[in-house]
Amino acid sequence: MKTALVPIELRIVSIVVLALFLIWVVRLVRAQRLSLRDSLVWVLTTLAVAFIAVFPGVLVRVTHLLGFQLPSNALFGLAILYLAVNVLVNTVAGSQNAARIRRLSQEYAALRAELESLRGNGRVGEDSSPARAGPGSTP
Repeated sequence: MKTALVPIELRIVSIVVLALFLIWVVRLVRAQRLSLRDSLVWVLTTLAVAFIAVFPGVLVRVTHLLGFQLPSNALFGLAILYLAVNVLVNTVAGSQNAARIRRLSQEYAALRAELESLRGNGRVGEDSSPARAGPGSTP
């Protein structure tokens, strides 16, 4: 008698956990705590893992295609590759955000210097500045 690659109980638990994870990702997107673009990676990888949980024979075929001896080794190898790609994507996004912040800071500094220059020439009144006007100030 051939033993199952993954016991049915473990497959059911895996599918339930993956479904809960998908619901969590959707809730994060709806609450605008996770962008739709970033959620796409999580949804696709969760669906891929759910597909393997439903059809574990696919993992055996992938194992043989990649030249691994055991499906668990292939799974860990693919997981490490996925994590490396995910870290790279997040690093690129972080670098782009740092460049945007730097550019915005430079633009802000240039605009502030121009405003100070205009104030020095008397073109802009001191009292009309929104930064200096408070809740109880008079015009």
